[in-house]
Amino acid sequence: MISAGSFRRLLTLLFLFCFAFGVTTVCDAKQVKVGFVHSGETINDSSFNEMAVAGLRRLQKEQQVQILPRRGGFTTERTLEAVSSLLSEEVRIMVINGAPIGNRFGEVALDHPEVIFILTDSRIEGYPNIISIDYAQGMGSCLVGALCAWQTKTGRVGFIGGNELPVIKEFLKGFREGVKYSGRDVEVDVQYVRKGNAEKGFEDPQQANILASRMYGAGVDIIFAVAGLSGNGVIQAARNSGNLAVGVDSDQDHMAKGSVLTSMMKRLDIAVYKEVLAVLNGTHVPGRRVYDLSNEGVCLTEMKYSKHLIAPDVLEKLHELKAKLVSGKVKLNPSAE
Repeated sequence: MISAGSFRRLLTLLFLFCFAFGVTTVCDAKQVKVGFVHSGETINDSSFNEMAVAGLRRLQKEQQVQILPRRGGFTTERTLEAVSSLLSEEVRIMVINGAPIGNRFGEVALDHPEVIFILTDSRIEGYPNIISIDYAQGMGSCLVGALCAWQTKTGRVGFIGGNELPVIKEFLKGFREGVKYSGRDVEVDVQYVRKGNAEKGFEDPQQANILASRMYGAGVDIIFAVAGLSGNGVIQAARNSGNLAVGVDSDQDHMAKGSVLTSMMKRLDIAVYKEVLAVLNGTHVPGRRVYDLSNEGVCLTEMKYSKHLIAPDVLEKLHELKAKLVSGKVKLNPSAE
C-alpha cells in the first residue's frame, strides 16, 4: 500500500509532467485566479505590501488575471488560514508576501501540487511548485549606510527596525558595513519599535515617531527606517525636526519632500510581476530567485527631492560603491553586527 507521502510526491510529479507537455496549462490567463496573502493587517502600508500589489495590478491590467487578496496577519496560523481560504477558491498561483511559515510551507506545497506558490522574502528550495524570492537587502542597505555617513553633519546616524527578525538584522548589518566603508568616524544608534519577533512593530507609526524624535533630539540627524508602516512615523519626525530619514521597500521620497534623503527599494513589484508572468507563460523554474543590485531587485531611488543636498563627489562615490558590490570587489561580511 502506497504511503501518504509517496502519494503526494506522485501527484506532484504527475502535475509537473502534465504542465511540461501542455496537458495542464496556466497559460490561459483569463481563467487564472492569483491569490495574494499580504503580511500584517494593513495592505495599504506605503511600503512592503503595496509594492507587491503594484506588480499584481500590472498583471491584472495586462494579463486579465483575477486577484484574490487575503490578510495574512503576523502568525503562521493566520497565514495558513488565508492560504486555506484561497485554496478553497481554486487559485492556480498564490503569492505569499513575507511568509512567516518558513520551511514548514513545503508540506503545504506538496499537498497541493496543482498550485504554484511564490513566496517573497524566502529562501526555500527543493520543492517543484515553490518559487522563493530572496532580496539582497544587505547590499542596498550598504549603499544607504555609506550615503548617510557621508551626509551626516553631526557624526551620528540612526537605524529603527520594526522588530529584531533576521531579515531586519540583514538590513542593519548592511547599513553598518556601509557606514564603515565610508571611512568616516560615525556613530550608529539602533532602536526597534518592538523587541524580539513582535510583528506589531511594523504597524505602530506612533511608537516609531517617539523613538525617532528622541534620536533626533539626542543628535542623530539621519535615520534609516526599516519598519513598514511604522516608518511613516519616522518620516514625520524627520520633517517636524528638520532632519532626514531614509525610507524602505517602496519609493517613499514623496512622503516628505526634501526630508527623505532616499529610499532603499525592494522591487517586489518587479519580482512578483516577473515570477507570476513566467508561471502564466509556462516558463517558470522552481527554486530560489535572488533579486539584488545587479538586476535592480534592490536599489536606491533617484533622489528626486534631495539630490541637491548631495555633493557630486558623494554621488560619484555612491555609484562606485554600487559597482564594487555588483562586481564582488566589495563583499559584505555575513558575521558583521
